[in-house]
Parts: sequence; structure tokens; C-alpha cells
Amino acid sequence: MNTLFRLKPVTVALMAALVASGPVLANEAIQEELTVSPGRQISPQDEVTISATAVKVLRHIAAARGELTGDKPDSSKAKLELEQSNRLLDIIQAALPTTKVKDRIWVARKHLEYENTDEVLPDLVPIYVSLDELVDYMPTAKAKDHLDNAKQALKDGDKPKASEHLQAVDDALLYVEADLPLSSTRVLVEQARAALDKTDVKAADQALAAAEDNIVFVSLSFESPLTQAKAALFRAQQNYALGEKAFAKADLDAAVVFLERAAQSEDKVVRDATNALVSEVRGLNSLIDTNSQDFSVKTEHAWHRVKALSERSAESISTGWQRFRAEGAGKKDLIEAKLQLAFARIDRFIASDDAAAGIELAEAKSYLDAAANQVPAEQQAEVQGIASQVDRLENAVNSGDKSHADVQAFNQTESHIAKLIHRL
Repeated sequence: MNTLFRLKPVTVALMAALVASGPVLANEAIQEELTVSPGRQISPQDEVTISATAVKVLRHIAAARGELTGDKPDSSKAKLELEQSNRLLDIIQAALPTTKVKDRIWVARKHLEYENTDEVLPDLVPIYVSLDELVDYMPTAKAKDHLDNAKQALKDGDKPKASEHLQAVDDALLYVEADLPLSSTRVLVEQARAALDKTDVKAADQALAAAEDNIVFVSLSFESPLTQAKAALFRAQQNYALGEKAFAKADLDAAVVFLERAAQSEDKVVRDATNALVSEVRGLNSLIDTNSQDFSVKTEHAWHRVKALSERSAESISTGWQRFRAEGAGKKDLIEAKLQLAFARIDRFIASDDAAAGIELAEAKSYLDAAANQVPAEQQAEVQGIASQVDRLENAVNSGDKSHADVQAFNQTESHIAKLIHRL
């Protein structure tokens, strides 16, 4: 099994604290220790280990819920289980390929608060290095563009602009399939802890029920058909660029298999989109045989669409928050709007199909209008503002105005929706 991940060294220092907590927890921790060799491509066994760690988190959350049932709920024992789950979440987070570069971006932005811009410039060097390390398994061009802009802003002495572009680098490196469910799980566990502090057992259990949905997704995301199809398409692009046609064909065949699995989804949006992609990707083999210049463009088109669908799956799992948070209203429509906006961007700038892009922008606008009627009052103006942005993009696309519908305008609007989704 292949993957996009390369794991950095992960050190788990749980034993001292756990021994103090008692032999039962210490014995369990031995089973939960992650052992990953540094500096190599992640193996199938490593994938299994990470997924197993996520299952361990699920076990602790389920155990916490168990302590809260019955006539005599035990909040103290539930909190101990939640402490264990947080430690394991730290392990998973540390194993993600983007964690190191995100930490470096955080340091650079923090330095901007109290150092001169010329003193912060050296902080960008390791960020560039980290992006080079990522290039083998995830696209980094967008992140590098923002980093170049941050560098220029620092040279110009413009702190706000430099900080804005550094944040954009961070946003461009979001591995949504893991980052978002992990973040949601952390917030939900913290909400459960806060509810227990107030002796609100019911609210704590509801938060943990939603946390279970998120961590189940993490345990399966590395092996999900969409994630695997995305990885296979990216490898196909790389191998074709290296002249390894046989490997590129094998990657395409693998992508087709994974897309066919995704096409069995109960989700109609995923089912319809992946069914269309199956025939599209299957036809790429013939382009390899003829050395067609269309291969790279069409492969990139398929990769971006699969990526958009994969992100939608990750974002949708956090709608579990809506079980007990009325503020979650409208989130589903925002997720669908982001998907349609991504499809419009792909069709406009990769497929050069403005007719399709115009239709998808109209769809995005309708979803945003629906979301504006559901979100809390404090978010309504923000959603309406995004809808206006999309409306302007649609008008520009339909009129052929490229200056007001460039890729940056699409990316900014898409990023705005994503941030709102993550906040709800």
C-alpha cells in the first residue's frame, strides 16, 4: 500500500506519568507506544500503527462515555480516559507530514510580533527546506508562492502582509483528511472535559459521541478510496514526468480501482462524481501511449477533483457537531458550496471549460444563500459576503473577464469558506 506520508521521528514519553497513575494504565501504555523509524517512506505497517492508535483513542473515548452511564457516573475516571486520548492524539498529530513546517511557520509569525522584518527573514530558510521535503508526496507550489510573497513583504518591511502570507502558507498545507477530524476531536474532548467540570454529564456524553465519529474517520482515512486514489494519481504524474511510463500506468490502474470503490458510496455526490472520474482516469492510459501533451493536464484535473471530494468527506464528518450544537446549522451547505467552487476553479483553470465553471459557481451561490438563512446571526453577514464574492466570480466568468476571476480570487474565496467551515 502506498501513501503520501513520510514520518519524522516520534517520541512518546507516557510511561512516567502512567506508572504514577497505576499499573493498569502503565501496562496499557506499553501497548500504545508508537515505534516509527525516522527518515524513510511510511510502510504499510506504519499505516496500520497510526490507524491502530486512532482506534486506541476511540477506545478511551468510549471508555469515558462508559464511566458516565448508569446511576453513579464517575467523572474522575472519565477525565483520566480523556487524558489518555489527548496523549494519543498528540502522537497522531506529530506523525503528520506537515507538522514540522507548520511549527516553523508559527515560529516565524511569532517572531514578527517582536522582531524587525530583516531579523525574521532567516526563519524562512527552514520553511523552504521543509516544503522541498514535502514535494515528493504533496503539491507545494501554492504554498511556495505565498512563501515567496512573505519573503518580499519582509524585505519591504511590511509585517502585516508578511504575516498574512505566512498564514496562507499554513492554510495551503492543510491535510484536511487528517487535520480537520483531529482538530474537531480535540475540541470536542475539551468540551466534554469542560462539561464534566460543570457536572453536566449529558453534555459531556453528547460531545464525546461526536468525537467518536471524527476519530473513526481518522482511523480509516489513510485507507479510504478517495485518499488512495488521490495518492495514486499524484504518483502517476510524477512517474510520467520521470519517463517511467509503466509505473505511471500502474498508478493509473490503481487509481481506477480506488475510484470504483468510492463509486459504491452511499453518498450520491461522491457516487456521481467518482463514476465520471473512473472513465476519465481509465482513458489516461492511451494518452501515455501516444505521448500526448494532454496527459499532465487531464491527470491534474482528475487529481484536483478527487482532492476536493476527499476534503468534502473530511469536512462532512465534523457535522456530527450538529447533534448538539445548533450553531452547526448551515455547515452542510457551506461544505457543498466549497465543493462546487473547487470544481469551478478546476474547470476554469485546468479544463478551460468556462461553461461548466459558470454552472458550478451558480450552484455554489445557491448553497451559500441557503447557508446564510441557517447560520447564527453573527455569521450571516460573513456568509452573505462570500456569496457576493462568488456572484462576482460567476459574472466575470460568464462575461469572459479574466482580471476579476483569476485563480487567486478563486483560492481566496475557497479559503474563506474553508476557514468558516472549520470555525462552525
